[in-house]
Amino acid sequence: MTIQDVAIYADYKSDESYTPSRISVRVGNHFNDLQEIEIVDLNEPTGWVVIPLNDVNDRSIRTFMVQIAVLSNHQNGRDTHMRQIKIHSPVNEGSLSKFPNFTSVECSQYSTIR
Repeated sequence: MTIQDVAIYADYKSDESYTPSRISVRVGNHFNDLQEIEIVDLNEPTGWVVIPLNDVNDRSIRTFMVQIAVLSNHQNGRDTHMRQIKIHSPVNEGSLSKFPNFTSVECSQYSTIR
């Protein structure tokens, strides 16, 4: 799959020492060939932190496995809280046009993906 970015929701005000301060993102095809592509330092994050994932040619990453490692927490905490993680892929305009244009209510209620 192709990955454009990873978004992590963290809240320093609620979690304090449980909030990550340094995160590593690693990608690969299986556990033994993971390569670190991004290290992010967070300073008291509140809300969504978006980490763009690009290769050396500034293209989106193609991978099978993503590992997000918390290297350290604020105030030297031992456990961590990441309230939500989202992985985004690029949107291809061509794939959106493949859906038929439904006219009946019964069919149009299934025309979108949640």
